[in-house]
Amino acid sequence: MSIGTFDVDGGDTVFGELRAYGENPSAFLAMSEGKEYFTVAGRHGVIPYRDTGGHLHQSAGVIASHDGQEPLLRAFTEFAAERRRKIVATRLRRPEAELFSRCGFTVNQAGSSYSVYLPEFRLGGPRLAELRLAVSRAWLAGVEAAEVAEVAYEDIAAGTAEAADGRRVFAGRIGDEVVASLTYLPVFGTRPGWLHHTAHRVPGAPEGALEAVNLEAIRVFGAEEAQWLHLGFTPFAGLCAQYELGSAGVLAARLLRLAAERGEWRHAAAGRLAYQRIWDPHLVQPGYLAWQGRAAAGALAELLRLAKSP
Repeated sequence: MSIGTFDVDGGDTVFGELRAYGENPSAFLAMSEGKEYFTVAGRHGVIPYRDTGGHLHQSAGVIASHDGQEPLLRAFTEFAAERRRKIVATRLRRPEAELFSRCGFTVNQAGSSYSVYLPEFRLGGPRLAELRLAVSRAWLAGVEAAEVAEVAYEDIAAGTAEAADGRRVFAGRIGDEVVASLTYLPVFGTRPGWLHHTAHRVPGAPEGALEAVNLEAIRVFGAEEAQWLHLGFTPFAGLCAQYELGSAGVLAARLLRLAAERGEWRHAAAGRLAYQRIWDPHLVQPGYLAWQGRAAAGALAELLRLAKSP
């Protein structure tokens, strides 16, 4: 078997694999974060990863056809072993978690992901009362939301040059001052749409500024007939024993639940979770963390990094 890696200069190939096989809502994000991409000559599929010096960090799973995922992951484990590295994986959905489990990884639930089905999103009703109140306060404070730079979803799906970056940005302004902004990344696969990525809110911005910006994005995406807005993965959220796989680490499960209840990062996670729930998501999925051998410490470190990210 001929194994090789290529760096970000191979972006056109990487983007093609992502359009063809990317199922995880965070797959585009993983491609952006990855410093290197693992491939096997003569086979379709790619694994984005980052060499931390202590382990190889992989995010959002193997980007390949269903039949090609396991051979590619097993080849990646051989590649890591040759370099005396252990693999740590984050932001895994259930199917990806099961794949890593079959390949000998310890896999634990580490949080949950939340998604809104745009064709059924309606601002009315008692479940969205808190959202309406927050947005109304932002509007009364003078917040006006709009897209900063528009790139049509169809162009991104077609892989045109102007869509090479793929992200879209919406901002909320009071007069000429930007008080809040949100970045969205494209999502392909069976639940296509957009991933709610980075959020920025200036100190002193009116309450509800981010909600007003996201509501405008939902309006625009809905008009474009996008299907899903994925609100992202929140570490430590929705941990439940029933979601664990047979390969789960018992001690790791206890540590994760302890961190969710008492860790200093729980406040950031709680704030993110409250923001996600205010949109009354239609789909909630468990998210997983996987690692090889004694790389549990590295896996938890990557999870904490995600918990502290904006």
